[in-house]
Formats: sequence, C-alpha cells, structure tokens
Amino acid sequence: MSNALTRSAAQAARRDPRTGRFVKVFTLTYASQDGPHIRMLTARGVETVGGLITRLADRGEAWDISVTNTDGEDVTFDFHCFT
Repeated sequence: MSNALTRSAAQAARRDPRTGRFVKVFTLTYASQDGPHIRMLTARGVETVGGLITRLADRGEAWDISVTNTDGEDVTFDFHCFT
C-alpha cells in the first residue's frame, strides 16, 4: 500500500481509544470573533462539540457552521445537535 493511501485511510478513520475500533472522522468548521475554527472529530465528538457551537450560535457568537465527511460532502444536518 502506498504512503498516500495509508495517510488517506488514517485521515478517514481513527481508533476510538475506549473500544479500539476504527471510527469515521468528520471536519467541523465554524467562525467566531476569533476567526475560523476547524476541528477533526468523530461522530460522537461532533455531537458533543456541536452542542456547544449551537449554543454559541444561538447567542450570536458562532456562525458559518458546517460538518463535512472525508469526501467533502456536507453532512451537517445528519447530526442531531444541528437539527
């Protein structure tokens, strides 16, 4: 397997430290007064951090929130915290 494929696979999934299983990784992006923020998170992490970001957005402190999968597709509204 080439190094590029290995890196791509590592970015697409990482091991859950509690279970040892591979999990998908998503990119959560949003903007605030501090500038743009980008986080690479598992689905559980998106739900956790997304809940906080939603509360910030309700107060006008965060905007331009999006979640993309490894293919770059917008999956923001696939997460309960953003519906």
